[in-house]
Amino acid sequence: MPPLTRDQLRSRRAVRRQDDHHRSNRVLLTIVAPAVLVAAIIAAIVLAFYDGGSQSDAAAPAGQLASPVPPSGIGQSSAPQRVVLARAGQVEVALPVAQKQVTAVMFHPIAEPGAVNMTPAAGVAHNVISDDEGEPGSAGVDVGAPAGTTVYSPVDGVVTAVIPHRISGRPEGLEIVITPAGVPDVAVRVSHIEPGPDGIVPRVGSPVGAGRTVLGRVRDLSRVTTFDIARFTNDAGNNVQVELVRQTTGPGV
Repeated sequence: MPPLTRDQLRSRRAVRRQDDHHRSNRVLLTIVAPAVLVAAIIAAIVLAFYDGGSQSDAAAPAGQLASPVPPSGIGQSSAPQRVVLARAGQVEVALPVAQKQVTAVMFHPIAEPGAVNMTPAAGVAHNVISDDEGEPGSAGVDVGAPAGTTVYSPVDGVVTAVIPHRISGRPEGLEIVITPAGVPDVAVRVSHIEPGPDGIVPRVGSPVGAGRTVLGRVRDLSRVTTFDIARFTNDAGNNVQVELVRQTTGPGV
């Protein structure tokens, strides 16, 4: 075979380069195409998943969530379940502390002409004691709880006084007086308490809700006085004291 001319060599090299280029493209397509296809399939699956979730949420009835929602901090710090402690006519008295914090409940008389006796609610474990003369009564109730326990209003009503509570003439914490809703001739006195960590107490004229409105916390009076309720507890007997007395006007209980 005669030797190739320069033009023929250049032509053959050009054809060979073109063949190599097409071969490289075929190899690249062989590798890349399946990868692109797989990526497209994955993207389609993910898109369908999220789109389906959105459609499910949109199709949920009003007021109903399509997926569970974690509880908020509000629920964890809300007031305890309201538990009725006693009744006196139209006045319903609730436990002023969370039931799990109660160490004992003791009803007792109070030495006032306007004292209004309460009837303990069924199902609430309690003790009843008499005064020094042996006279029974239940116008007052001591609800034992550890010092520092949050205290809630025992009744629905309006705060009518916030004054120092005195023991042996010395101010020891606060006494909050509440007029129950619909019963203006009765005063509910809550004592053996002090402001909570935030220092805030209800103001006169503030509405309060039984088992909902915070009045303060149990004050530690164990070094100031001896409590009768301590005979029924395993501690010093710190407690919230609730008393019912009749005021001068109103239709009565």
